[in-house]
Amino acid sequence: MSAPQENEMEQKDRWEQFYQENQRPWRGVGKLGNFNIEQGSKVLDIGCGNGKTTVALIQMGAEVTGIDFSPSAIEYCMKAFGDKAKFLVSDCNELPFPDNSFDAVTIVHVLEHLVDDQLLRTVSEINRVLVPGGKVLVRSFAIGDLRSEGKDSNVRGNGISYRYFTVEQMEDVFTGFRVIYSKCIDEPTSFGAIRVKIECVFSNVKIS
Repeated sequence: MSAPQENEMEQKDRWEQFYQENQRPWRGVGKLGNFNIEQGSKVLDIGCGNGKTTVALIQMGAEVTGIDFSPSAIEYCMKAFGDKAKFLVSDCNELPFPDNSFDAVTIVHVLEHLVDDQLLRTVSEINRVLVPGGKVLVRSFAIGDLRSEGKDSNVRGNGISYRYFTVEQMEDVFTGFRVIYSKCIDEPTSFGAIRVKIECVFSNVKIS
């Protein structure tokens, strides 16, 4: 696999600027697809942004904790949803939670912004904080997406790095997890192009 190589702090600064300039860049409520959780489940929403996925989890009756490395994103979520969920500033590759803290994890459109070492550390941390048998919903842009330009990585005009996966690559990233659901989804846009996304649900199989 490959990814744009740039200083991690520079990417954080670019995301912070993005959220300062676009307080609520993604509208509506996220779609959780085949990700079924029991009411009252403790769920960690990694890279919560402006809370689009968090809201969907709240509506499912989950006890949600949202994290993002952007202070501006977390400030927005605390003001908008702070009475319904917990939020804190944190990196995804160094989670500030004890082992076995969550029944489930969502990580929606985050992994495509990580270089290889960050990616591996993040998956390791997800495994650590999940209870045995806990589930993780992963959504990421795929090779073939309208913005991939046939490449596996690029840097957008705002300076934010992107990478694009195949389903097989994403399953390899989560080696050691059981695949519950994994597929590529084509979503036509109103202007005739195609957004291509990978959606997976994995279960960890660590021994308690």
